[in-house]
Amino acid sequence: MKIARVFPIKTSMSPADPDAYFGLPNLFIPKYDEIHISVVFTWMIAKAKWLKKQWEYIAPVKIGGPAIDGESENPMKSGMYLKKGITITSRGCPNSCIFCLVKKELIELDEFPEGNIIQDNNFLACTNHHRKKVYSMLRNQKQIEFKGGLESRRITDKIAEELRSLSIKTLWLACDTPQAINPLRKAVNILKKAGFTKNHLYCYCIIGKNIQEEESRLREIYNLGCMPFAQLYRDPQNSIVYSEKWKHFQRLWSRPAIMWARMKGELCKKKILP
Repeated sequence: MKIARVFPIKTSMSPADPDAYFGLPNLFIPKYDEIHISVVFTWMIAKAKWLKKQWEYIAPVKIGGPAIDGESENPMKSGMYLKKGITITSRGCPNSCIFCLVKKELIELDEFPEGNIIQDNNFLACTNHHRKKVYSMLRNQKQIEFKGGLESRRITDKIAEELRSLSIKTLWLACDTPQAINPLRKAVNILKKAGFTKNHLYCYCIIGKNIQEEESRLREIYNLGCMPFAQLYRDPQNSIVYSEKWKHFQRLWSRPAIMWARMKGELCKKKILP
């Protein structure tokens, strides 16, 4: 069966093969048996329904994905709805963070495709047995990235050494509230002691309430030795409209080159750097 996959938006995680499409069909669409529209976030549902109407003349259309069906309990298909190289080894999370849209309990998948980018919701919440199975797969991989995020509170010396045994490119942490700074500081210190540097460590940061307070948090994350990556909070309906000031602020704190230049310039003014 020949399937076209249609996505409401294109991201760094999107597949790039000829059967992946973004937006409207063009005049040179080949023949397909089915069209699958993949919806990751709830705020994409309206656009996905609109796209369904635009693609129905090509082939029967199905809409699915986490925003429609919830977190699947089935193994992912490599390269189907995420680009090749991304793998998901577990679904869900045992935490119940009020700002998080993942509400499914943790499920460890018995089977998962090989890949160098781990996109689990909370990999460190998995059992030792499951982590060892994933590490065994990752020892055949290079440029490994834990893009799903590693929970700071769960990082220990043992876990840092486990990670250090792999060919790591980036480790992603999170610091979404001021209360998360101390666990992040502890995690960064453990990872640095194991040999990781600022080039390895990145940190997701939800913003959108108070620019002054959040800039203070972002600066502290940077000074800890972890590159912040600011993300404007979105509610399930995507009903929050942010000003250009907020969008500019988010851009400043999501591009490493801009952050490095700003922070270096400030240190030079204070004569901390030559």
